[in-house]
Amino acid sequence: MAPLAPFLVEALRLSRVEAGFFLPAAYLGGVLMSLPAGWLTDRLGVRLTLSAGLGVIAVMIALAGFAPRLDAFLVCLVLAGFGFSVLNPATGRAIIEWFPPRRRGAAMGIKQTGLTLGGVAAALVLPAVAHAAGLRRAFLVAAATSLLSALLVGFAYRDPATAAVAVVPAASPPRLRDAGAFLRRPGLLVVFGSGLALSMAQSSLLGYLALYAKETFSVSAVAAAHLLAFAQLGGTASRLAGGVVSDRYFAGRRRPGVVLTTVLGAACYVVFAFGDALPFAFVRALAFVAGVGAFGWVGLYFALVAEVGGARYAGVLTGVATMFAWSGVLVGPPLFGVLLELTQSYRAPWLALAVIAFVVALTLPRPRPLVERTVSAAA
Repeated sequence: MAPLAPFLVEALRLSRVEAGFFLPAAYLGGVLMSLPAGWLTDRLGVRLTLSAGLGVIAVMIALAGFAPRLDAFLVCLVLAGFGFSVLNPATGRAIIEWFPPRRRGAAMGIKQTGLTLGGVAAALVLPAVAHAAGLRRAFLVAAATSLLSALLVGFAYRDPATAAVAVVPAASPPRLRDAGAFLRRPGLLVVFGSGLALSMAQSSLLGYLALYAKETFSVSAVAAAHLLAFAQLGGTASRLAGGVVSDRYFAGRRRPGVVLTTVLGAACYVVFAFGDALPFAFVRALAFVAGVGAFGWVGLYFALVAEVGGARYAGVLTGVATMFAWSGVLVGPPLFGVLLELTQSYRAPWLALAVIAFVVALTLPRPRPLVERTVSAAA
């Protein structure tokens, strides 16, 4: 949705506030289904759940390309979000099954680059397709990519040989209500709240960076989408580096890396707020750094949550973490759009994101360690 936002605004004749509904619509479906998705992952396994979710995305994104009005378009996105909801629980469980604790941070970081690399591809390909062949063709390209992914997972993915022993204990299978015990832990609630707040900032950057570039620097929609590609590249680099640094230099602790990327993102939002006179070449570099800050925390966040849940509850607890994080997407872009409309300036919404990020950086380190480790370290 993000790289196609300028095209959608023009095709559907939308206001800048309405442009903030695209990401929340997709993530609303994800929030509604995040807990059932985690439960389904733990009951049905990675391959079946993940391939089915990707198939749902393919069908609904294809239909969205034929939607004649905003309301029908948003309904398609909500239903696509039902399929999207399984991605984090299924892939998070796969990481727990395939990798030992000392390698999970790096593995989760690599896994999370799927979203940012997909964002790079979308920002480079979809606007060009929409410009040359129309918006509907761009949606069909995205749908075909998801369908191909579903087929690859369905035919190629295999559970590790140790999964049955390591993940299925003698006790009864995990239940949705088991998540309540985790929600009574104050430290874990701070982690979930941080995921919600950081997701507000991330989704606002994702949803409005292209529009900000187009309106502030008077560049084309395709050039504005390229700025989004730079941000996604920064996010890819930070997700890879964050997992490795967490494993090797923080002894498996995840929160220090989240704090570092959060502070970096906050600084970039401040520069965006006062950056309307900056040369566009500098803004490209700034977008890369902003992507490091806005996207770099995600892999560490889900690695920590999956480790708290362990092999038995990794899917359920990742579903809870997904519900909190994606709830931030429901709030962030609409609030950004409202502030933009009220002030007729990008300064206030960018500064609001900076405040959110700084608050997280101050509060996240405070709770006690959440994961027992074999070395003298705390998560």
